[in-house]
Amino acid sequence: MSIAAFTASATHRVRHDILGQLQLRTPEKFIASFHRPNLRYLVRATDAAEQPGLLLQALAHHAGARVIVYAPTIARVGETVALLQSRKIGAVAYHGQMDAKQRRQNQEHWMSARSPVLVGTLAFGLGIDQPEVRAVIHLALPKSIEQYYQEAGRAGRDGQPADCLLLWQRRDAGLLGHFAEQIEDAEERERAWQRFHDIKRFAAGDQCRHRQICLHFGERPRWQRCGACDVCGAAAEYLHAPASEARLRKSRKKRPELPTPGPESSQLRERLRQWRLAAARERGVPAYQLFTDRSLDALCAERPSTLEELAEVYGFSPAKAGRIGPELLGLLAAG
Repeated sequence: MSIAAFTASATHRVRHDILGQLQLRTPEKFIASFHRPNLRYLVRATDAAEQPGLLLQALAHHAGARVIVYAPTIARVGETVALLQSRKIGAVAYHGQMDAKQRRQNQEHWMSARSPVLVGTLAFGLGIDQPEVRAVIHLALPKSIEQYYQEAGRAGRDGQPADCLLLWQRRDAGLLGHFAEQIEDAEERERAWQRFHDIKRFAAGDQCRHRQICLHFGERPRWQRCGACDVCGAAAEYLHAPASEARLRKSRKKRPELPTPGPESSQLRERLRQWRLAAARERGVPAYQLFTDRSLDALCAERPSTLEELAEVYGFSPAKAGRIGPELLGLLAAG
């Protein structure tokens, strides 16, 4: 009998625990790098008054792009969605206490980019492989490096640059410490305190954040500075200026509007949709992973005729255009 065990983000100790529990003898171990160089880690200690403005500035910077915002409680999810909707930002909620139908509908709205910002709790993300997420924003200190790495890692899965922004408050650390102390089992309480110190050091320390993550998972990079985190000089301009309604309104006006296909494009849209479905089945991936409905509408409206033009269409990159462009251009040329 053959046994295979998989885990996305296990530390050295956890990997050895898995081997011991499964009683595997001299197994083959394959460990990929934990370094995600396309992600820019940005950490900012805030207070309750400052945090909403910084969130709005970050979303203005990523206007029109898919973003995940993680809130610490269901109440904060509701408050944050209400704030964003009051600023005319398309946002939907996602948490475990929602009606399953509504939760599924909100997820579909976000994945199709009809509502580009999803505000969720830990209930969101497992099993989701949406490649075109340009930012993941945390509104509280996560419980562990593992949790943060998994959630922040949902950004930039297409390999393109993406921001991982952690806006934490000093009281977050106090709450995590309080909850750790309430654990009755001594060993588990000690592990909780260790997780607390690790995430606190990550957020409040002055060491390269990419390197801290790699070291946490047992990977020892040869480099000392990554050039892709705030500690190593990769700062975000949108976090420096104070939030103001005038500035936010100006940023929203710059949000690009995608062309809308006319009714004469309905047959072309259906042909492209059917091709996307067949191509996704052939590759064994979800249809949206090839391109989203928003990209589908843009294709019908813009009708690119070359790979260079296709790479300029919403949701496409030169790499994606090179992979699936020739077939798409043939369908577009046939009208």
